[in-house]
Amino acid sequence: LAREILEVRRQTGFIDSVTHELKSPLASIKLCLQTLERDGVPDDKRAALRVMMKDDVDRLDAFIDDVLQASRLADDERMPSTLDDVPLGALVRRCVETIVAKHKLADAEIRVSIDDALVVHSDRAALEIVIRNLLDNAVKYSGRPAEVRVEAQTDEQRRVTTLEVHDRGIGIAKGDLKRIFQRFYRVPDERVRKRKGTGLGLFVVSALVRNLGGAVDARSEGPGTGATMRVRLPLRDRPSVEGMA
Repeated sequence: LAREILEVRRQTGFIDSVTHELKSPLASIKLCLQTLERDGVPDDKRAALRVMMKDDVDRLDAFIDDVLQASRLADDERMPSTLDDVPLGALVRRCVETIVAKHKLADAEIRVSIDDALVVHSDRAALEIVIRNLLDNAVKYSGRPAEVRVEAQTDEQRRVTTLEVHDRGIGIAKGDLKRIFQRFYRVPDERVRKRKGTGLGLFVVSALVRNLGGAVDARSEGPGTGATMRVRLPLRDRPSVEGMA
């Protein structure tokens, strides 16, 4: 009964978050359109409004993709994978460019330390979603300027590649380190509630990483100390990383 009550509360929180995530950009787009309909709006203002509308549409598109992805994963559908040799550093840097543009960051706010020769045999599209979500979370739960570091290395047996995303943000309480990967779960902290989110991002990360034969975990010394998200992936084939430990 307690679990059912908790699940209902999570779903209620998710619905509230979805409502906000949909209404906020729609209201912004509506305001932009109303402004564009007025006479005498300067060309530079019109161009700025069009950029704002595009940003809002991109935000809606990304949000809907996340919800659909989470829905498929929650139904235990094994996502089809197309395995390929993926240069990890290049992929991470492309994701960094996306997050820097989305959050309007300075380039130095996310630093990447990955050997250009490091290649993983994985699903490029799934891995890009994982990296983008981890970076987005790291920035979202950090102050400004954000201080995010991305590192990767391979173990001595060259069987597992470990990707780590470090931030110096609000941190995570010990009791929440595993729960944050549950569907709809958001840490009951005012600093978390002030940030936009649905409790789906890390659920999607966890499910996709498992589908890639890997494992993901979170580390933090507690609130105010920042956090590290660690993804471990098999270097070549896809046996379970947990089975390698």
